[in-house]
Amino acid sequence: MKRLLVPYSRKVIFGWFLNVLVIAIAVAGDGKHCNIRGVQESAPSLCGVAQQGGMLYGQIIGRDVYVRGEKISRNDVFVIGLDRDEPKILELKFCKSKDCNTYTYQIEQRKYIEQNINVDDKFIKYSPDVEKRMNREAEQVKSARKGALTDTMLHFMEFSLPDNLKKHRISGVFGSRRIFNGVPKRPHNGLDFAAPTGTPIYPIARGTVILADDHYMNGKIVMVSHGHGVVSAYLHLSEISVKVGDKVDGKNIIGKVGATGRASGAHLHLGLYHGQTAIDPALFLGVN
Repeated sequence: MKRLLVPYSRKVIFGWFLNVLVIAIAVAGDGKHCNIRGVQESAPSLCGVAQQGGMLYGQIIGRDVYVRGEKISRNDVFVIGLDRDEPKILELKFCKSKDCNTYTYQIEQRKYIEQNINVDDKFIKYSPDVEKRMNREAEQVKSARKGALTDTMLHFMEFSLPDNLKKHRISGVFGSRRIFNGVPKRPHNGLDFAAPTGTPIYPIARGTVILADDHYMNGKIVMVSHGHGVVSAYLHLSEISVKVGDKVDGKNIIGKVGATGRASGAHLHLGLYHGQTAIDPALFLGVN
């Protein structure tokens, strides 16, 4: 993939030149460009979507980038996942040695719907053994996502919705408040497609399989790393067609739609993450 870079600004700050380069490739299908402007006139432009559940990214040569005190730049590229409840103002710090400059960006706030769902009671009340299994599997997922932070590929700029999913109804959206059997649970962290059992599943971009397993809540699950901590997840599958370490692209079937795990019926739950932060797949797949 060609890496097209364009300069944004060249300003003297604390005695050194800030040369910010942003990756000038819009995320496929999201209709956005690399024109996310900061509050300050001198702030670098960023790529991505500046709203709750979105993701921002860019490239800066010879500088480190920090958010909330944590260094997020690797190999001159930085990616920021924006939480479902991300505050209105995001601060980014660009540093060369001890010389730093802080810029602020406005994050669009969202409203979320509420959804009531009925499932088997075994997915609401857990035995001690099941709870231990769930905790173990949750740690497995977190560990896989953490490991993906070291992946330096840039395939997260290639997202597109597989053609065979475009005809299926969206049955669940990101951020919705979930009520299972009358019991409030955590908000929905993905995008659901009401596709029938056996529908082939293709990854939304090139990447490397980092998890392929059968979990209590997620059912049969596949996770694919697309670079710099950006991971897609495919849940409730009826079968898995790949293994950890496989390189996949939009032509590879990674599994088939099912209703395994906590599911009220056959569907694909498509999740998207940066590190441990869930982001909204719809923002990057052109889905309304």
